[in-house]
Amino acid sequence: MNSRGQSFPAYTPFFITFGLMALFFSTIGCGAVGPPIAPEEVGIEAKLRKQQQDQAGKEGMAAEDQMTTPVEEAVELPALYPIGTR
Repeated sequence: MNSRGQSFPAYTPFFITFGLMALFFSTIGCGAVGPPIAPEEVGIEAKLRKQQQDQAGKEGMAAEDQMTTPVEEAVELPALYPIGTR
């Protein structure tokens, strides 16, 4: 009997323990932590592709430093008129 005068069946602590263990193992053992990784980003081919992109980026940056940016011409926009005024 407990302090309120109610008696619990003898198997109640088993169910409480089993429930806590199930909760523990379901939250802890659920695979890897972090976002999923796309299969295109895994493996040797992906590493080679990344190296090629890095090399092309470095070469592109060197060529980009030599180029000058063109001067944009000013575009005249039509006048704005209020809409829906009374």
